[in-house]
Amino acid sequence: MKAVDITDQLPSIHIARMMYSYGKLDEMIGMGFDSPDEDFYCMFYELLSLTADAIWNDYDESYDVGKWYFSNRSMVEYYRLCRIYGRAHKLKRKDNPYMRDAERYVEGVMDLGCCGYGWRLNTGVKHEWASGIVFRTDCYFNGEYELLEALLCIQEWFTRAVIRLRGKLMEERVIRVPTLPAPAEKKDCTSTMLPAIQERTSTEAMEVMAV
Repeated sequence: MKAVDITDQLPSIHIARMMYSYGKLDEMIGMGFDSPDEDFYCMFYELLSLTADAIWNDYDESYDVGKWYFSNRSMVEYYRLCRIYGRAHKLKRKDNPYMRDAERYVEGVMDLGCCGYGWRLNTGVKHEWASGIVFRTDCYFNGEYELLEALLCIQEWFTRAVIRLRGKLMEERVIRVPTLPAPAEKKDCTSTMLPAIQERTSTEAMEVMAV
């Protein structure tokens, strides 16, 4: 095998190692990625489905801008429990330690160290996928690998954090039984209006833009 061929396959090997670290390797293999692949971008877009329970995406050809929305059931449940905790302790959302912890974590992880992207964290709970990450890319975006790992980190963090918060509320007798909904099939679709921002006319007002 030529050196250039090996170099082309290194990104897919790197991704496989990352998926193994997050317990996703079997799912990756089940999707057909069972050997080194030179088509990194095809692999990247396919594997995004492992980073969230629901994904929406849209592309604006006029401005060469891609828009994404990633949501997890554990994230929505976490923010619902945050509100229960806040009401029980008479806290404003900005003073809720669980809200602050999540915000700090997501901000740190979403600093991808690349250019051409913007993002915003939604913390709503009014519908099934109200909490999630709104993500936007332009033609200069070059952080595909970093985004993949960031979304896996966020998914893992909220999965653990919701268990801790639920345990805290049960310990304080604020809630009596676990409240996570039953697992459902992943939702993966294309939409011109992201579900958690239906009240907005666009996603142009991103709070964080990388330059």
